[in-house]
Amino acid sequence: MLLNDGSNYEPHPQDVTKWVQLYPAVDVEQELRAMAGWLDANPKKRKTAKGIKRFINAWLSRAQDKGGSPMAKQASGRKSSKEISAEDMLVDISWLSDDQKPAMREYFMQKYGRVYEG
Repeated sequence: MLLNDGSNYEPHPQDVTKWVQLYPAVDVEQELRAMAGWLDANPKKRKTAKGIKRFINAWLSRAQDKGGSPMAKQASGRKSSKEISAEDMLVDISWLSDDQKPAMREYFMQKYGRVYEG
């Protein structure tokens, strides 16, 4: 990604892994390519080395809030937050770690009689 000083920013693999976990409905690799294209086409809006991660995080957050990337949803088989009913969101355990799911599954089954697992 081109920065305002003419240098190039390449995300660290650890950062990409973190973004994939933080934004599960987003195709992070594709969005990074889209950002690179946008920065190339908008030289007056290029970011500083210090501000590029904030730009990336904000972009990915907006993509997640819009329901994510169509390809990421197909790959995961999960619905976007806009496609999940309020009742399902109440009993959603899909975001929990595998070791937390059994206890929460049991709790929601006792309390609500149902569980949503994405």
